[in-house]
Formats: sequence, structure tokens, C-alpha cells
Amino acid sequence: MVVDAGHVDIPTIFDAYKKSGDYGTAVEALLKEAILTLPRAFDDDSSASMTIDVVYECDDLHQNLRIGVGSKSVVMALAHSFADADADKPSLQPWVASVAAAYSQRPIFEDLVETLGHVLALPSLDAKAGYIRANAAPKPGTPVQTMLGYPVSTLHQITQRMRKYAGGVAACEYKYDGARLQIHVSKRTVSHMTPTNEGPDLAVFSRNCERIPADHKYFATIATHVVPYMNAHVESIIVEGEMVAVADDQTQQLLPFQTLQTNGHTAMCLFAFDCLYLNGTSLVHRPFQDRRAALHAAFTPPSTSTTSALPGQPPRSPRQQLPQRFQFVQGQDVSFSLHEDPDTDENEDPLSNSPAKLLQNVLQAAVDADCEGLMVKALDEPYKPGCRTHTWLKVKRDYLPATPSMASGMFLPDSLDLVPIAAFRGKGRRAHVFGSFLLACYDPTTQLFHTVGKVGSGFTDVDLAAISKRLEDTVVAVKPLEYDASEVKSIQPDVWFEPTEVWEIRAAQLTKSVKYTAGSTYLDAPSPPPPSTTSNTSSSITSRTDAHKSCGLGLRFPRFLAVRRDKAVVQATSDDQLASLYLDSQTNNLSTTIINDDDQRH
Repeated sequence: MVVDAGHVDIPTIFDAYKKSGDYGTAVEALLKEAILTLPRAFDDDSSASMTIDVVYECDDLHQNLRIGVGSKSVVMALAHSFADADADKPSLQPWVASVAAAYSQRPIFEDLVETLGHVLALPSLDAKAGYIRANAAPKPGTPVQTMLGYPVSTLHQITQRMRKYAGGVAACEYKYDGARLQIHVSKRTVSHMTPTNEGPDLAVFSRNCERIPADHKYFATIATHVVPYMNAHVESIIVEGEMVAVADDQTQQLLPFQTLQTNGHTAMCLFAFDCLYLNGTSLVHRPFQDRRAALHAAFTPPSTSTTSALPGQPPRSPRQQLPQRFQFVQGQDVSFSLHEDPDTDENEDPLSNSPAKLLQNVLQAAVDADCEGLMVKALDEPYKPGCRTHTWLKVKRDYLPATPSMASGMFLPDSLDLVPIAAFRGKGRRAHVFGSFLLACYDPTTQLFHTVGKVGSGFTDVDLAAISKRLEDTVVAVKPLEYDASEVKSIQPDVWFEPTEVWEIRAAQLTKSVKYTAGSTYLDAPSPPPPSTTSNTSSSITSRTDAHKSCGLGLRFPRFLAVRRDKAVVQATSDDQLASLYLDSQTNNLSTTIINDDDQRH
């Protein structure tokens, strides 16, 4: 569009962006001369209007209007435009929530507007909301926004949280170190889906709703090793699973996520864990135990081998069992209810069958199977697209074995996904590369990146060389407008980057700091967030006024773990999530054992 309108080439556009730090501003400057040379049929006002339209069109294509308008704002605007003119705020809230839920199941604005068009004649907002809830559903070929779980720092937190849900029973599933995928299969021809060899149409999406191309190794593995195991009654289905790298030798041991990103590595296994849609029916509102049953009935994966791989060898341990190329996730259901087990022997240790002990045993089994930890999911709860909810909790291997050395309550329960936005030149052995990097979280409401610390450890020399070469191409002349960074002189970087990558970062603590801006909006919140459910695109904490923004959150002992190539920058850890982690750490039960963070492998 810009190339044709302004008669400029792409390198010129990128050069202008590096100077201005904003695509809209860069394009505005490039097109001014072109607009001024248009026929005088356009007066000065229409030329100015055209320039403004181009600015916003370019920023919209770049998925960032820089005016606080994101997809959430558009959804809210659509909801209000189809609401009754005299509707009050209490009646608007459930209506807006129903529209947002519809969009999260099928995040296509054209489809949302079409659905909203059917409610105009309905007599009330309640009737409209009921229609939306009844008719909104996933559609094969269109990704569903993923549901996310909260990280916890103790097993005790899981026990207390799961007791609050109906039934008090949760699935404790192995948390695999892989790439989360959403798989759409249909025996009927569907647009935007790819036919498999003499089989149904297939579409595969990443966790951030990006389409996986048909020539990608993930797609090939699913087409070859998953779709053929679909049972005859399945006409169309949407499932979620984790693609995990496995050793390409006889052990087929589960390998770290970084191996999966190696272009030459093609041995992998999909571990399926949820079913969102089956044969024209949405399952997102059904409890997890029903969705899991539907998943298990829809596929018959090959049996996991538990026999010896070679003659004369002993039976395989859990970490040596062959995962084949397609399996359901492993795990165990655990009851967290308060009543005592009537079958417990009076001479038996009362803690041996306690929920905490069972949970620890399942976690140990997951670790023995080369997994990251556990995902604990309340059986009676629905799938909530686009939300991070306490009905799913994740706990990592760092909490075995128990030691009290980190019992300050400040140990972060999970790694963070942060964006490198700037760098500091290296010294000494690192003189020819970047030595450390300024990291930021992302605020989806304001679309700003807030600084949270510097990282200079965890890199190998090879890492630094590759990262420096890659990020050197994204250097901009001035700080981009969407970066909220402190003006403290001691942390002013040597170069600023365009936001292009997400890094997995491990840190010991979050502490208050005047050097960084992350979480500054929320530090004076009267009570800690998080409610039971928070949207991926909304803040769960009451904001402070701008006048009180003086102190943010900084990382203590941050360490680089890996590049998260499966995540877009807008899926980085959010500002309110960091604030939640910090505020939770301040109110954590210090009598609860917290586990040492010695093991850094993920």
C-alpha cells in the first residue's frame, strides 16, 4: 500500500522507521510529498485527512494504533454499538462480557459483526446476551484464543485453591516442555484448511493463533501421526496438545523445548490434552472432565510401550517409555476435598494419602518422565478462551525436593516471558557484542512496554554472538513511542530495538525499584489481584493515577533461558501479571514450605 502510494521502496520505509521509532510517523513523512503532488482536486484539508488516515492504517496493519485501541477496545465498541441506547452500566456488563466471549471463541471481526446483526430485533440486552451465548461457537479453520493457567509457588496453594471448586477434584496432568498447538480437523472441505493425503482437511495453529504452514514439521507430524488415529464417528474436531521433541534413537526420551526449535530435528510427539469442538458442537462451556472424555473417545493413539527396548534389558522406567508420535497427556485425578478417606488404615500415616502427598507423588512422576511439572485443572470447570484463570494452575519441578531456604515468599513461581527492547555494549571479552539487555513486559490495555530489568547472565558466547547479530538489524535511532522507560541515567541503554522477540527469563525475586516502570500503575492497589479469572487483554488490578507513578518493579538475579519463538511480543508477561506475582509474594503464607530454585532446566 505505502510502496504504491508513495512510490518508495521497502528499505526506505525501514530506514524512516529506524529514525522515528514509529511506522505511522515514518510513513506520514514519506507520503507528505506524494500527497502534496496530487491533483488540486484535493484541498489542503483533504490532504491532511488523507495523511492521518494513512498513519492509522499503517499502525493498524502493524497491530498497534499507539492510541490505546487494541482488539479489546474494538470488541467493547462493537458491543456498545449494538446495545440499547438507554442501557445502564449494570446491564451492559453481562452483555459486553458475552460479546467478548464470542470473539475469543472465533476472533474474526467479520464473524462477530455478522452474529451481532442477528440481535438487533431482540427486545432486551438479556435476550441479546442469551442469543450470543447460545450461538457463539468455535469454527474449524479459525483459531480459538487459548486458555491459560496461573503459576503457583507452593503445592499448598494448589490444595487450597482446588478445594474452592465444585467437587474439589482436579486432573494433575504432566506439563510437557514443548510447543502448544491447536489442531482443527474436518472431513468436509473448509476454507483456509489444507487437505491431507486422501484424508480430511487440516489446520494447525500456534498458541498465539498463528497458522502453521503446511510445509512445517509440526503440520507434517500431525497429518501423518495424529489424523490417521481419529475414530470413525468424528466428522470435525478442534483439539489442543503439546508438541514435544523426542530423541530419535531407541530411547525416544523427551527432550527440551530448544531441541524442538532445531530445524533438523523431526522426531516429536504430540500429547493431546483438550477438546474444544466436536461434530458441529462447541464444548468450551462443558466441564473439563466431559471435554477430556470426548477427546479420548475421538482418537485411539498407539499404545505406549512399557516393555524392554532390547533383549536382556530391564523394563523401562517412566522416563524411558516410548511415547510414539501421538499420545494423550499423562496424569492422575486427585481429590482435594476436606473429608477424610474412609478406607485409610488407622495405623497408616494420615498424611500418606493426603492431597498434598498425592500431588507431590504425581509431580515427582512427571519430573521422572522428563516433564517440566504439572498442570492442575478443576474437573468441573469450563474452558475460558482468552482468559488466564485459577481453575488451571501450573507448578514446575523446582518444588522438589522441599527445602526451606527460599521461605521468604519471594521466589518467583515461574519463568517470565519478556521482550528485549534495548542493549548495552559489552566490555572486555564481550567488547564486540551486546553485553546486557533491557527487558520489558507488555500492557495489552495501553499497548505499552514497561521496563522490568537488565539481563546479562545465562548467555553462552555463541548465544551472544547470534543474538547481537540478529538484534543489530532491529536497532532504531530513538526510543519507540510505545516504550515506557525510566529516565534514570545509570540505566540508559546504548541502543534501542524494535520489539521483535520474547525471551524466557528466570529470576529469584521481584522488588520495588525506581529504575524500572513495570507494575508502577498497580503498586498502591488496595488489595492484591487476582480474581478467579482475568482476560489476557485486560488488567485485573485497580490502577493508580499517573501522579503516583514513581516506583516500579525490578528483577533480582535475572537469567536468560531461551528465546520463545512460539510467542509474539504481545503475548509477553503482562504488566498486571507481574504486579500480581509481586503482591502475592507479599501476602504469601510464610509457614508454607517453598522449594529451592537450584534446577534451572526448563
